[in-house]
Amino acid sequence: MRKLFMLIVFIIVLGGSLIAFTPLGFVLNQSGVSALGVGWAKADGTLMRGRISGFFVGTQPIGDVSLELKPMSLLSLAPKYDVQWSGAGGQGTADLTISRSALTAENVRMRQEIGALEGLEPAVRAMGGTLDIENGGFRLTQMGCETATGTMSTSALSTLAAQYGRQFGDISGPISCDAGSFVLSMEGRSDSGDQVNIDARAAMTGDGDFATRVQTNDTQIILALTQIGFAREDGGFVYRQSRSTGLMP
Repeated sequence: MRKLFMLIVFIIVLGGSLIAFTPLGFVLNQSGVSALGVGWAKADGTLMRGRISGFFVGTQPIGDVSLELKPMSLLSLAPKYDVQWSGAGGQGTADLTISRSALTAENVRMRQEIGALEGLEPAVRAMGGTLDIENGGFRLTQMGCETATGTMSTSALSTLAAQYGRQFGDISGPISCDAGSFVLSMEGRSDSGDQVNIDARAAMTGDGDFATRVQTNDTQIILALTQIGFAREDGGFVYRQSRSTGLMP
């Protein structure tokens, strides 16, 4: 029995070692994540430790990603990585699990420069500021976003508000999923009672839309809003934008 036990241990260790040194590019190609709207320019290294260059999700470039395998995850045949990424105006960390059926992320922390977000109108990108995610997570399948958690906040209006003597803290709200798309609902209020609500939806195909509503009585702020495309609507000022790639099922 002792010899049999040692043989089993040897086989497990040998199998785990062979898997760990499998090229990362081969594993990614076999995982099926490309069907989820995820892609990359180049993958170097092995399943144990590797680097993905030119990583993107949908139409949004992410940058370069470094991955380090958690060896015990091999026992479940679903590799789990400590992930760090940077580039394209952003950086972050996460725990990422790759399986044939889904791409799952936990403990997501991210900061992204708004000016580097593809698909936004130039006037919006020019406002600057960042998007931040804390305690984030998601599960992506071939149908898109299945579940998502966490809080997103933005400092985009802080600089603009300061020009008009306003103090505007971060605008924040929860991240969720609906019908395969990421859904975001954020709100914030200035020290003078100005209110901002942002509602957005984004699919892995690149389709999406968002609306920003501002409630204010300040004539200077109203003038600034109209100059960057806001329109009067139901007692407030609203900016809408949508994007369609024609790839939605």
